[in-house]
Amino acid sequence: MLRKGLLLALCCLPLSVWANIPAGLQTVGKGEARYLGMIKVYDAELSVSPDASRATVLDAAVSRCLKLDYAVELTADKFTLAAETVLKRQHDAATLAKIQPQLDQLHTAYVDVKPGDIYQMCYDTKTQTTNLLLNGKAVTKVKSAAFAQVYFGIWLGEKQPIAQELREQLLTGL
Repeated sequence: MLRKGLLLALCCLPLSVWANIPAGLQTVGKGEARYLGMIKVYDAELSVSPDASRATVLDAAVSRCLKLDYAVELTADKFTLAAETVLKRQHDAATLAKIQPQLDQLHTAYVDVKPGDIYQMCYDTKTQTTNLLLNGKAVTKVKSAAFAQVYFGIWLGEKQPIAQELREQLLTGL
């Protein structure tokens, strides 16, 4: 009975949820982000194409999903501030200027979260589109491989990611 109920629940999920997550990804790492080393902000999980490696995880030819399950309330402006802070550490002004419209699109789409909310950001190499979902519902789509490479770099980039320990946890299986 439980199996039938689970199958029914999966079948009844909106098609938009499945359409926004690239097929065939495998989970390679999990970790948690902490503020000041003490307060857990979110649990993170990275799934990638089977052929991904540490060297290629940000390449346009690698599909990937980053899932963030929040343990605290956060306002949308805090997402934007954190992202902009890390991006300015990682990239020069010219690089960021090239993707500024896409950054604005994503940052405008963010909404406040409460404990238990889940943001999922998935890049699909076939469409070169990054889909942002909140609790399984599509929020926005950003079409740009360059944007995906830069933005996922907040967590996965070699140069000053948001947290080096989290980066290592997410890339454990690569």
